[in-house]
Amino acid sequence: MAQSNITKAFKALSKKGYFARQNFWCCQSCAWSAMTDEQAEKTVFYHQQDADDLRERGTCHLAWSGNGQEIVDVLKENDIEVDWDGSDSTRIKITV
Repeated sequence: MAQSNITKAFKALSKKGYFARQNFWCCQSCAWSAMTDEQAEKTVFYHQQDADDLRERGTCHLAWSGNGQEIVDVLKENDIEVDWDGSDSTRIKITV
């Protein structure tokens, strides 16, 4: 059920124009490098290391660019617990 909520949230973010990917590349550096400049302007993702945390602990941090509050709102609309300090330089923590 929780993974399904994440999938629903990422689909909703895609509809809002985000490059939204789950389990995307091995790490944050590789994931950012794999994106086009256009994709990197408005994106949200977690990478394979984050996916491990999600499976093991039920929590992970999302890398993102664009409108952080919009991303948080979509996550919450899909029943995902969110912890974010509102800073553009901070990853968004989710708990499922």
